[in-house]
Amino acid sequence: MLPPLDLQTAHRLILEQASALPVQSIVLEEALHRVSSRSLPALLPLPAFNLSTRDGFVLGASADVQGRYRIGGEIAAGDTCKNHLAKGEAWRIMTGALLPAGGLRVIPQEQCRVEGDTLFISSKGFLIKNSFIRTKGSEIARGKIVVPAGTPIHPEYQALLAGVGYTEVPVYRRPRVSFFCTGNELVGPTATKLNGQKVSENRFLLNGLTQLFGAIPTDCGLVGDNKNELRRLFATLDPAQTDVVISTGAMGPGKYDLLEDAFIEAGGQLIYNALKIRPGRATLFGTLGPSLFFGLPGPPPAVHLLFHELVRPALLALQGIKRCLPEIVKVRLTEPVACPEKKILCLKSGIFQINNGICTARLARKSEPTSCYLLCPAHRRQLHAGEWIQAHLTNSPFRG
Repeated sequence: MLPPLDLQTAHRLILEQASALPVQSIVLEEALHRVSSRSLPALLPLPAFNLSTRDGFVLGASADVQGRYRIGGEIAAGDTCKNHLAKGEAWRIMTGALLPAGGLRVIPQEQCRVEGDTLFISSKGFLIKNSFIRTKGSEIARGKIVVPAGTPIHPEYQALLAGVGYTEVPVYRRPRVSFFCTGNELVGPTATKLNGQKVSENRFLLNGLTQLFGAIPTDCGLVGDNKNELRRLFATLDPAQTDVVISTGAMGPGKYDLLEDAFIEAGGQLIYNALKIRPGRATLFGTLGPSLFFGLPGPPPAVHLLFHELVRPALLALQGIKRCLPEIVKVRLTEPVACPEKKILCLKSGIFQINNGICTARLARKSEPTSCYLLCPAHRRQLHAGEWIQAHLTNSPFRG
């Protein structure tokens, strides 16, 4: 048995093993929630040409003191003709349309009156300071970085990249995660359940959490508390086809807790097998060939917590995201929290809220999705309402 580690040391050891995966180039349409492998500069300026921001009339340098102009034509959005504004001339122009050569300002149509081919502009129209023109490159100059390296590409980034000239983008490969759940008592959701059996919740939990953090899950099924079954399962794992392996259950000092022995027999290299946190004493991390391996305990609440604290940083680091550890916030408790009589750090499922500009938190109820984990200090049996403590958020960078 290796000595138990604190959470910070565990994070460091995990991230030392989690190098960014290879880079691939994909079409922009498929880049949603992928992570850019390098900083992406604008290939084109935005906007790419001088355009009108209002429906109205575009004028040149010469001004008629009576506010009267000859209408030379009309420019619709998408018109690619290279029009030129003659002296004393105005052109009707639509929002988003290309400005003609010599065009210096646009007068909104509500300040204009048309009689035949003559335009009359109100005195108020001349006094408006806004030119209603968006100049070429005024939003984004060519060469400006629009997506930094290591950034998840959200829909807004897809739209922006398209606007500045991208059709393909370089991204890190998505991690491939294989997981299995152990326990003689576990059955699938469609199986006939006998007394003493239950549906494996962890299969659904791991499948969803893996995708939430950008990885591709493969469910390797259920395994009984039997060393031969574990050996067979490990024999089916192809290290060339998976980057991370996760197991649940069979961890601890019990008679049927056989996971660690099976992992080592399969060639696994153990890095730690206990942490100084609650829950988390019975957890394992190591490498299985080129794959990272996480052995998590069986209870779903512990699986959820340890996934966020341990597996999540690895999945994000594999995708080139630098800020991959859970975000730490200081929160004010809105209700008291009882702590177990263990002299180690205890993490409790919580609900994070912002009330009147103050970050607050409370314990999560049974049916509530956890939005943070409260860090209850060692040697404390009771935390009081109004007290400030640290919490780890469970937010995903792929949620936007």
